[in-house]
Amino acid sequence: MASKTDAVCLALTAMWSAALTGIQVVDGPQANSDAANDWLFVGFNGDVPDEFNEGAVVEQSLMAFARTKQEDGLVTCAVVSRSGDTNIPAARARAYGFLAAAEDAVRADMQLGGLVMHAFVSGHQYSPVQTQQGAKVRVVFTVTYMAQI
Repeated sequence: MASKTDAVCLALTAMWSAALTGIQVVDGPQANSDAANDWLFVGFNGDVPDEFNEGAVVEQSLMAFARTKQEDGLVTCAVVSRSGDTNIPAARARAYGFLAAAEDAVRADMQLGGLVMHAFVSGHQYSPVQTQQGAKVRVVFTVTYMAQI
């Protein structure tokens, strides 16, 4: 196996689809017109899709005295919450509530069903904006994992 990145993205999407309610959980950018207000993207930063969106970064190194490698990966994810009004604090609270639920799910299964040695939410960036459709909050976060391949 060249990398666990694909399997990790699939595992996170399945985990969060099962654990979170009230939010669309999707793998990568979507080419649809779903009007849902709340999205959780796996392997995508939730911004305007283009060929320069970085979904994951992976480094591999040989493990001493073994024919295996250690893989350290960073998967970019994002929660995007929109509202029909201009209430940024409410949109922010909703977005961070979804992030907390996503992080709780990873903490409950830090090995992603035995796929990795450990995984955790390691950081995030918060971006608010007012649009013609109302307040929009995007919280881009990183899931860091270590695996053996």
